[in-house]
Amino acid sequence: MKQLNFILSSIFGVSNFKPKTKIMEKKILFLIAVAVMIFAGLEASAQMKLGGNLVMGTKLSIDDDGSEAVAFGIGVKGLYEINELFSIAPGFTYFFPSSPDGLDLTEYVLDADVHCNFVKEETLKVYAIGGLNYSYVDASVNFGEFGTFSGSDSKVGLNLGIGARTGGDVQFFGDFKYNTAYENVNLAVGVLFNI
Repeated sequence: MKQLNFILSSIFGVSNFKPKTKIMEKKILFLIAVAVMIFAGLEASAQMKLGGNLVMGTKLSIDDDGSEAVAFGIGVKGLYEINELFSIAPGFTYFFPSSPDGLDLTEYVLDADVHCNFVKEETLKVYAIGGLNYSYVDASVNFGEFGTFSGSDSKVGLNLGIGARTGGDVQFFGDFKYNTAYENVNLAVGVLFNI
């Protein structure tokens, strides 16, 4: 078993392989509950927005030759404008990574960002992004008669980037940020609605 753990750890970079459990589902439910509690505690007004996005992340998939590749995902993003200069932007992204046959990957990121607006026009805001992220990956490998083994890894990192959004009741946005946890770049485009 130690040799198998070493091999799987070397190939996939995941530190602790063990038989597959349902812990990932519990973590996702916990993260959703935390996000709901955060939004429930904020006063709803025109300053609060909620929306969705499509995300492209580098280094999140594995090609058949073992090299890193791009993964696509979907996300939910909130925005609470503290004042004209600063906004809080929590978000959750679930990725759909590709992987070789026999390997299943699950990846998601929970973000807590702050936007610092340096262009503050009514029709356009351009902002610097800084924040924390919790990044999670689960790898599951099927060895046929020997069983299925899985392992997971999670890291806390920083988000650093730049973004822009339009004005109005329906706002389109684009974010470009670097995630230090898994050293990858994420490009997101989406829409926000006043709530």
